[in-house]
Amino acid sequence: MKKTLVLFGALFLVSCTSSSSNNDNTLLLVSFDGFRADYLTKTDTPNLDYLVENGVTSEGLIPVYPSVTFANYYAIATGLYPENNGIISNNMYDAEIGERFSLGNREQVENPAWYKGEPIWNTVEKSGKKAGTMFWVGSETKIQDMRPSHWKTYDGDFPDSARVDTVVSWITQEPSKKIDFATLYFSFVDSQGHRFGPDSQEVIDAIKKADDLIGYLIQRLRENNLWDSTNLLVISDHGMTELSRERIIVLDDYINTEDVDIISGSPAVMFNAKEGKADAVYSSLKKNEKNFKVYKKEDIPERFHLKKSDRMPEFLIVVDEGYTLNSRKYFDARPLYPSGGAHGYDNMNEEMWALFIAKGPAFKKGYKAKAFKNIHLYTLMAKILNLEPAENDGNLVEVSDILN
Repeated sequence: MKKTLVLFGALFLVSCTSSSSNNDNTLLLVSFDGFRADYLTKTDTPNLDYLVENGVTSEGLIPVYPSVTFANYYAIATGLYPENNGIISNNMYDAEIGERFSLGNREQVENPAWYKGEPIWNTVEKSGKKAGTMFWVGSETKIQDMRPSHWKTYDGDFPDSARVDTVVSWITQEPSKKIDFATLYFSFVDSQGHRFGPDSQEVIDAIKKADDLIGYLIQRLRENNLWDSTNLLVISDHGMTELSRERIIVLDDYINTEDVDIISGSPAVMFNAKEGKADAVYSSLKKNEKNFKVYKKEDIPERFHLKKSDRMPEFLIVVDEGYTLNSRKYFDARPLYPSGGAHGYDNMNEEMWALFIAKGPAFKKGYKAKAFKNIHLYTLMAKILNLEPAENDGNLVEVSDILN
């Protein structure tokens, strides 16, 4: 990791971007879970297209590995790779905590022991400004023993338009209470992608719904004379790829599944071997690598930024895109599995790349950038809000071309 403040080159490149550090400008971070970078080409999206034409987009937002929800939303919030921010997957085990983490385990999701680093809402609050989180990974717990001025426990049934209205209400409070930074999160694009696959009509309908929500957000900001002074980031955490029963990997073909303890499942399979079984398990998998790669923890490629974490198990299986690995028992009990879509694959596969659009006084107009890693968003947001960033793995130079 490195301290962003010592990046002299980055500071020099953006020293003249006065509009990007205007203290009066609000920053909204809006995310549609599972919105793949190329989804804008699937159907008409007039409101998102308006943002693209009058702001910045990129060829894609490259997720961290594994390309799953919790790992990526917290990487975006902190600018830290998973091995440095603690959230290495949606499912983890920590021997020191003595617990397993899963995104459905409310007690552990709210346990601050899992979260390392400093999320952007804490950086905002420490500066004397105010933040509000309408759902975001990590925002439901007291990280560094503090919370944003406004936050909500995740509720998937909370109406989408009401999420927009709530955030707008936070921005329109009296000056001493109004927020300077907010997050907005929506899950329905991801849900439809998983259930029906990225090429389905249901996903097209979800894309249109996302576009309508952006239109509603723009309308509400304009009604409150906030549009011209708002910087808007519209992003996602990862993409989606199509699954098929024709592309399965049966783990029992290579090992005795009783010899392993799987911590996190396909397609980024993290597991430990039972006592005395590690060598045999690894040897058999290594000899039979087809549509997957197996790594000992110490051999995991550096670019995955996982092996330095104490939470990373002994082994990682990286499944090829579009394939699903599981036990024979699991497959036999579910003759239609897998179907629909999935993510979690190699983050350099373009179908895993996420949406990125930026519009507002801080950003260029009508500009398309190359794909970049989502860990750079933290330092970008800190720059826009004129904040001193915490220690992070991002680099402002990588995204300085999108700023005015």
